[in-house]
Amino acid sequence: MSAVVSTEKASVLVILRREYLDITGNFCAAKLIEYFRHWTKWKLKNHRTPWVYQPLKRIYADLMGEHSLHVIRSAIALLESMGIIEKQKNPGNGQDKTWQYKLHFDVLNQLLVPGKCKTEPSEFNAEQYHRSHPETSKPQQHTAVESGKDEGVEESEYEPAHQAPEPEPSQTTSFVDELELDHSNSEIDPHEDEFSEAEVEVDSSTYKPSKHEIAEVCTELRRLRINPEPCLGVMKKYWANVAGAIARVKEGIHEGWCDNPTGLFINSCKSGAKGKNTVTSDVSTWFEWARKQRIALAMSAGVVYTPDGDAVEVQEMMRRFPDES
Repeated sequence: MSAVVSTEKASVLVILRREYLDITGNFCAAKLIEYFRHWTKWKLKNHRTPWVYQPLKRIYADLMGEHSLHVIRSAIALLESMGIIEKQKNPGNGQDKTWQYKLHFDVLNQLLVPGKCKTEPSEFNAEQYHRSHPETSKPQQHTAVESGKDEGVEESEYEPAHQAPEPEPSQTTSFVDELELDHSNSEIDPHEDEFSEAEVEVDSSTYKPSKHEIAEVCTELRRLRINPEPCLGVMKKYWANVAGAIARVKEGIHEGWCDNPTGLFINSCKSGAKGKNTVTSDVSTWFEWARKQRIALAMSAGVVYTPDGDAVEVQEMMRRFPDES
């Protein structure tokens, strides 16, 4: 078993990068992305596997005890819900309760601003790593302990001594209040060809939402299990598309084909996708009035969604609240 690494070596993993904080809105989760990124590269180089085997207490120690075990668990759950990491039990030992983690570089890159802060190639796997690092493609010399035990069991306490990662271009310890980055996510929409309205990107100067309006939308996004933080910049830029994007997510959840609400919402905001049913001009005019009056939040398939979370037929809503403009 490897000796316990010193605090000085472990501290190089406690890196907070602004771009990771922007997409997660969580300090611990942002640090864990860099943490798993470091260990994934180490595992690919030395064991030809992207799965990182680290006990929770080891992660706690590597993060210098700055975050409690509960906070670390919550941060891991957040990253898992965003599709950034995946976890599994040790497939070679049913008695081993420690999780193994896999970082999805493609998902991470899609959430980052294109061309500014790519971390790895989108398709990053063991085969590509060893093609680009031929010196590591030779058979590795393992100790007797490694050859006699399952890898997961052998590393149940600690990974081998830490190797310092390359210097990173940007580090920060402060949180940005406004997330203006235009993040993208590749949520696949099986009904993309069924949109009834043309996809239009609305200029950011069309309408400037108030803080109250943004807060209302953020509340609705949380009801749909969408993290509002990475969506703020897109919402402000394409505000006119927000209502339709929310309706599109609700439609996808209801029909069972939406696996990534956050990605679908962001893409729908950018494209202007609003759903399958055609909306007549009088209904569209009424809805725009009702939305400004905060009577309606979103509309899809002939159903209006109120700020209270109720779903009411559009004709009934038009009868209850006639356009007074």
